Amino acid sequence: MLNQLINSINEHETTPVSAPPAMDLRPHFVVKQTPPIVTNVMLIANVLVFVAMIVYGYLKFGTLNGTEDEQVLVLFGIKVNELVATGEVWRLFTCMFIHIGVLHLLFNLYALYSLGPLAEGYFGHWRFTAIYLIGGLYGSLFSYAFSPSPSAGASGAIFALASCLSIYFYFFRENFGARGRAILYNMLIVIGINLVFGMSQAGIDNFGHLGGLFGGALVTIGLLPRYRRPAALAYGPNVMEEEPRQYFQLAWIVLCLALWYFGLQWATQNILSQMNMDQ
Repeated sequence: MLNQLINSINEHETTPVSAPPAMDLRPHFVVKQTPPIVTNVMLIANVLVFVAMIVYGYLKFGTLNGTEDEQVLVLFGIKVNELVATGEVWRLFTCMFIHIGVLHLLFNLYALYSLGPLAEGYFGHWRFTAIYLIGGLYGSLFSYAFSPSPSAGASGAIFALASCLSIYFYFFRENFGARGRAILYNMLIVIGINLVFGMSQAGIDNFGHLGGLFGGALVTIGLLPRYRRPAALAYGPNVMEEEPRQYFQLAWIVLCLALWYFGLQWATQNILSQMNMDQ
């Protein structure tokens, strides 16, 4: 499961270079990391939606099990292919924040809490947001296109983060040394195990996971940081400078969204054709 991946990450340091001896003041290079502000926002948003579903289910239908009640799930925006195909495209976004039962929520919160700070730390706030949301949207799109079952959850976005970190640690595998390569190796192995496990179990949205992996990789390729040494070196740690590529990265995000839109149109045509045949 993804918790194996998370534990393997937490067991290793993530500094791009080995720490120098205590009294060694020779120049060495580090990457400045940003705090996990967006990660915390996403965590809170998932909890708030979960609580709102419980409260609404109790007030509207008299049930304390609103997060597993079909009426509540549909009202809050779970992915239902027929509804998406007939115009409720917003469900492909809202389903990313809906969880069916407390175990589903807790597992995804733990995964996001563990992977999010690492991804946001190296990619920054706005790029992390793009990878998480667009990767999640690709997860919803793959589920919509290839799975007829209703579905929900942040798993697609979380798999997008796993894909994102795999690419990052692969690209900078030499800079991170043996421990960084171990993180990459463990991450790839556990992603594979999760996909195999998911395909052998009923009720798991494997296409959503595959879509998240694909979407996360697609967005990450264009948003991957490019570092360069600072112009002037100082004793001790030197923060690597990042090459400015904002216009290219914004254009890449637009391209990823355009591809997602074309995929949506293709999937909708297929689903509508199937619906017409079934009538």
